[in-house]
Amino acid sequence: MNWLSRLLPGSAPALTPEQQNAVDSLATLPPPDPGRSHYETRYVVVNTETGPMEGGGQRLLAVGAVALNQGLLHPGDAYRARLGSAPADALIGLVRFIARAPVIVFNAPFNQGTLQRAFEHNLGSLPELDWIDLMVLMPSLYPERISGQARMDAWLGAFGIDRLDRQDALLEALSVAQLLQVALARANAQGLATPRELLDTQSSRKWLRGS
Repeated sequence: MNWLSRLLPGSAPALTPEQQNAVDSLATLPPPDPGRSHYETRYVVVNTETGPMEGGGQRLLAVGAVALNQGLLHPGDAYRARLGSAPADALIGLVRFIARAPVIVFNAPFNQGTLQRAFEHNLGSLPELDWIDLMVLMPSLYPERISGQARMDAWLGAFGIDRLDRQDALLEALSVAQLLQVALARANAQGLATPRELLDTQSSRKWLRGS
């Protein structure tokens, strides 16, 4: 199945021809090789900024993303957008920035779930992406630091990483990207040298936890 061809049930959102062309063009992006080493891979760390909705729940206000390319952070390789009055444009820009790279989040049920609902509502289809959740992986990589699943503050504190601004999606993504650098160093030492091996480890941990 094409990575953007899985239309979701219900009415499709009203995209302009330009927006629809942009969504369609994303389907031509080549998939990455999950068997390449971490230091030959471009990972994209994504974070969301949300606010309360009338009647309860949270709505997506902004997205921030930063790339870790071949193990290095580059200040210019980042994306930030507020959804505002043009949410489809903001999300198309995010998916274009991701470019099918493995996506890193902390707390996938919240961040991944929020983004997938936004894709559904505003684009009418979901990108088929590989999602890696550091909240799941970190306990298996550094059990001597924290023995079980913990909040982001605990893991950042364990490695002396500053949490710059929890209200800013891009700065939050930057903090998670630094945690990813720490995670990849230990993963490589444990023989988990590729994105595929991280995904397999994540699946195993979820199965053991029954989730």
